[in-house]
Amino acid sequence: MAKLIGVIAEDMSDVEVIKILLKKMTKKSFTTAQFVGKGCGPLKKKIPGWCKAFKNKGVQAVLVIHDLDKNDAQELRTKLESMLPANVFANATVVIPTEELEAWLLSDEKAIKTAMKLQTSPKKIHHPEQITSPKEYLAALVKQHSKNGLKQYVNAIHNSKIADELLIQHLNKCASFAEFTAFAKTAIG
Repeated sequence: MAKLIGVIAEDMSDVEVIKILLKKMTKKSFTTAQFVGKGCGPLKKKIPGWCKAFKNKGVQAVLVIHDLDKNDAQELRTKLESMLPANVFANATVVIPTEELEAWLLSDEKAIKTAMKLQTSPKKIHHPEQITSPKEYLAALVKQHSKNGLKQYVNAIHNSKIADELLIQHLNKCASFAEFTAFAKTAIG
């Protein structure tokens, strides 16, 4: 029987990227249930209620994805982890991409070129989590490397396309991806 994984994220594009990456990391069968915060404020307020709903659905493991933005990483982690119910799920994990989830997408320049059908390839980024405003940086890259600079990047449309092309080994450049890897191994196998 497929494991049921609960995903809580800021927006639907984050959920789609997470599902794609989980599928790339395991050969085991799983399904997902998700809640989307439509921003970080609503997400933080609703985690306890969403976890209760997940429990009622039979969710076995919960993954909370929250962009670091300009927050202090340890304070944010402590706050989010305190909202997860103790001993309810086999695995409840908080993953905080440094600054935004789009930093993970910046780890594979070939994936960006292919997914976005760019004319030229962006330069390799050795430390994608050190990029300030990764979403805006990705938009600028797409524009710069597209024909006549006309192509527009829209995270809600293009993040999943880039994730589809992304090679998992490139994500090891991102320190926050290690927590995601650990979650995938323990929650799904």
